[in-house]
Amino acid sequence: MGEYLFARRRVILGYVLLSGAAGLVLWLFGVRPGVWAYSSVVAAVLGAALFGGPDFVRHQRRMREFRLLRNSAPELPQPVDASLAGTGQEALLLEAIELLRARQAQLEQALAGRQEELLEYFTLWAHQIKTPLAAIGLLAQAQGGETGSALRQEVFKAERYVELVLGYLRIYSMNADLRPVLCPVRPIAARAAKKFATQFIYKNLRLDLEDFSNQVVTDEKWLGFVLEQLISNAVKYTPAGTIRITMDRDNVLAVADSGTGIDSADLPRIFERGFTGRNGRQVETSTGLGLYLSRRVMDKLGNRIEVESAPGKGTCVRLHLGREEAARD
Repeated sequence: MGEYLFARRRVILGYVLLSGAAGLVLWLFGVRPGVWAYSSVVAAVLGAALFGGPDFVRHQRRMREFRLLRNSAPELPQPVDASLAGTGQEALLLEAIELLRARQAQLEQALAGRQEELLEYFTLWAHQIKTPLAAIGLLAQAQGGETGSALRQEVFKAERYVELVLGYLRIYSMNADLRPVLCPVRPIAARAAKKFATQFIYKNLRLDLEDFSNQVVTDEKWLGFVLEQLISNAVKYTPAGTIRITMDRDNVLAVADSGTGIDSADLPRIFERGFTGRNGRQVETSTGLGLYLSRRVMDKLGNRIEVESAPGKGTCVRLHLGREEAARD
């Protein structure tokens, strides 16, 4: 009860001052003090019965809820600053907020630890799965013939998925792995294209890698990763024709194909994680991660990536490498 009266001290003080002012006015008009005192008491009793009672019940209910919350929560790592609270109710509310913040911090820390464990597990898995895949590839080569060639293509696809998983895992700690230096671009493109040599032969595709001598400041490994994703998409969505890799004087590296192209309605969303679009529904191996990861890497490198495409007219992906910027955080 005392806590409630303390919380409503301003209302009580206001009533006392108002009653005193009314009594002074009545005294000036000759009204006896006894009548004024009786009227004030009656008004106070009626006000307490009509308004104070329900308000007191609500106050007690809120205090009970706060206490239940306090008793069900863990102990605070640090005591609550009681000077910020003017009433017991406010103090309990502040303490409840601090408890929720402490609980949120605990959950975030636990989630970060869990994510780190998953990252380590999948990284280990991705490295270990390479050994049986290499063994399967050797067995496919030993078998020979059309069946062996088909098996090698499937093994190659599995290896590409493993590399995609590793890239996806590493991209979250990419800043610590960046080594931007001035390096020639064509050797990077040649190494990336060489990985798909069996795919070019198997699908009877032509690779046109132009001769250029451009040098840019970039991270050789991560630029190669992006080129591998772009060439992989080009091979995947080009049933027949040519894949061209060029670079102009403005250091714009382009990977163009004569494949199925991308629908105009899908173009605004091709860099979204997991988005496969209309073409992806027709290709079971589509993951919707290649362009998403490429965009993330290019952003980290401080460069721009853009795509130009039309259904039936192929796709051209351009990497603007001309800006010699430090990698962004």
